[in-house]
Amino acid sequence: MEPRTEAIYNKNIALTALIGILASLLLSIHGGSFSPLPIYGGIIFMVIMFIGYFLTNHFLAEQDPALFILACFIVQLGLIMLYRIKPESAVKQITWFGIGLILFFASSLISRYWIGIQIGSFYYFIITVLLLISPLIFGVERWGSKSWIAFQSFSFQPSELAKITFSFFLAESLRHWKIKDPLYFFGQILVVLGLLAVARDLGGAMLFYFTALIIIFAATSRWDLGLIGIAGAAISGFIGYQLFGHVRVRVKAWLNPWEDVPGKGYQIVQSLFAMAEGGFFGTGLGLGRPDYIPAVTTDFIFSAFFEEFGFLGASALIVVYFLLVYRGIKISLSIKNSFLSLAALSITTFFGIQIFIIIGGVTKLIPMTGVTLPFMSYGGSSMVMSFISLGILNGIKMKAAGDEIHG
Repeated sequence: MEPRTEAIYNKNIALTALIGILASLLLSIHGGSFSPLPIYGGIIFMVIMFIGYFLTNHFLAEQDPALFILACFIVQLGLIMLYRIKPESAVKQITWFGIGLILFFASSLISRYWIGIQIGSFYYFIITVLLLISPLIFGVERWGSKSWIAFQSFSFQPSELAKITFSFFLAESLRHWKIKDPLYFFGQILVVLGLLAVARDLGGAMLFYFTALIIIFAATSRWDLGLIGIAGAAISGFIGYQLFGHVRVRVKAWLNPWEDVPGKGYQIVQSLFAMAEGGFFGTGLGLGRPDYIPAVTTDFIFSAFFEEFGFLGASALIVVYFLLVYRGIKISLSIKNSFLSLAALSITTFFGIQIFIIIGGVTKLIPMTGVTLPFMSYGGSSMVMSFISLGILNGIKMKAAGDEIHG
């Protein structure tokens, strides 16, 4: 890395730490009494972040440092809101952040040296299917979908890991920039989507479906498949509306939440009220009422952030997410190896669509689907798997750069 570029990254990581220090000080005196917990949490976060930054810079040659810095910045904003809303959740989230950074480092190294091995799309498909079947057999139902596996106080969502294996399945199947056996390939995708539908994880099904549609179009450049895919999405949406009651509730709440404010429209109405209260500049950290918003630490954390940081803060957050997705697309476009390029694009697409779905849902642009906001929403499996996905993306970048140097 050039000294000038390294200096820019150093300034960015220092700015992230500074924002955390200021926010921790404000939260420590929030409510008129002093609480050291946000300060302790801020210090722990900074220690973990700087250790991770040192390790990645010194041991991950040819990496993309922007991925790490952007993710840490978003995590920092999420922790600030969690300390503001529910401090005990923030303490757990820091633990998941530390584990996530360790796995980011490990997945970067592993994917750097092992991702080029040809395993075959069938095996990636089987692993994806097994992951999605596991909660149907051993899982528990939460928020209307049976997509979680619980071990006492620990719970895990296998579909988070399935995003990675499904990305590899798409990349391996389309590595020759064409579909060799359309009936077989689309049948495999339908099986994956069917398992998500059986688990009633319709948000996950939408995420997998549109990721597959984008990657297929990117690899084949076939407009006919794209148009058929869009028509298929409309038909699937109609069928889902007819078959699942909670889908009908969400669609009706999206179309007219004011019809039943205390009931079906309560979530989205409170989200809209919060954002309206935030206005352009926000109410200020600690001066909003995020406790009025349901599921505020998970599905609606963006609404709480919007309320206290305003349109300007929310727009800045969206720009940071845009930069994260941009870096992933840039990595994909810079790689000559078709498998690595498509794998990088698949992982990035999962990030991009997930961000769009959750922000679009809480702002009433589209119906709510119940997915998490990467790196910001509370949740261990989401945090850890997001960092692993980012590490694989980083490892792909390192491998491609290493192959060019030795090629």
